[in-house]
Amino acid sequence: MFQKRECYRIPNLILITVLGILIDISGITLVSQKAEAQRGIQVRTNQWVKVEKITGKATYRNLYNATSRPARVGDLLQVVSDEISTGSDSSVVLSVDTGVGTIFVAENTTIKINSFRIAADNGRITNLYVPRGKARLQIRKFTNRGSQLNIQTPAGISGVRGTKFIVIARPNGNMLLTTLEGNVATSAQNHTEMVKGGFQNLTVVGEPPSAPVPISNDASLRYVINKQSSGVERAISLVGYTNLFNTVKVNGLEQSLDRNGKFSVQLPATSSLKVNVKVETPQGKVQIYEIPIL
Repeated sequence: MFQKRECYRIPNLILITVLGILIDISGITLVSQKAEAQRGIQVRTNQWVKVEKITGKATYRNLYNATSRPARVGDLLQVVSDEISTGSDSSVVLSVDTGVGTIFVAENTTIKINSFRIAADNGRITNLYVPRGKARLQIRKFTNRGSQLNIQTPAGISGVRGTKFIVIARPNGNMLLTTLEGNVATSAQNHTEMVKGGFQNLTVVGEPPSAPVPISNDASLRYVINKQSSGVERAISLVGYTNLFNTVKVNGLEQSLDRNGKFSVQLPATSSLKVNVKVETPQGKVQIYEIPIL
C-alpha cells in the first residue's frame, strides 16, 4: 500500500511543478506584455491641430496604429504620427490650439505631428513635419516667449514666433521658404538663415540654407525641344527653365528643378503632340503653357 501511495504522489508532484512553471512563464509573459503596452502608449496632451475645412479628398492616418480613413472636419491631430494628406485638386485648413494660427494645406501634401512640448514658461511648442507638398501658415505673435511653431522637411527646419510664410517640400526633398510677413529662421546642417518678409530661400538636402533673395512672383518659362534620331529610333526631350522657387508640372507630373530652375523631361517619340506645362509661383500665380512637339 505504501508503495502505491508513493506512486500516486510522484505524478502529483510533477503536475504541481509543471503548473508552477506555467504560472511563472504566464506571469513573465503578462508582465512583458504590460511593459510593451506601456512603452507603446501615445500620450495625449491638451495641444492639438484641428481640421477646420476640407475641399476635395483628404485622408487621416496614424502610422503607429495603422489607422487610415477619410479625414473629417473636427478631427484633432493630437499624438505623434497623426497626419493629414490631401489628394489632387484638394486642400485642408487646419487651426492650431489656443487660436495661435491657421495652416492652409495645398493639394498633394502631407502634414504630420512630430511632437508637442511645453516650455519652461508654459509656452506651447508645436513641431510639424511636411515630407512633401506645400503649406501656407498664418501665425500670430505668441504670448509666451517660450512658444514655438516649427515646420520640418527632409531638408531642414523652419521656426516661427509670429508671421505669414509658405513652405514647400519638393519631390527630391529640397525645401523652399517664402516669407510674406515677419521673420522665419531656416536651419539645416548646423547653420541658420533668417528670412524676413519679402524674401525667400532654398535648402537643399544635405546642405545649409541658401542666403535669402527677394521674392519673385514670376511664372514665366523658357524651353528647348531636343530631338535625336538613330536609325528608326527617335528621342525627344523638353528642357525648361523657370524661377527655381516655382512648381512645374508636365502633363500633371511634378518635376524636380535644380538650383538654377532647370528641369528635363523625356517625351514619347511621336510625330506630333502637345505638352501641357503648368508653372505656379509659391504665392499661387499660375501660367499654363501648351507646347507643340513637331
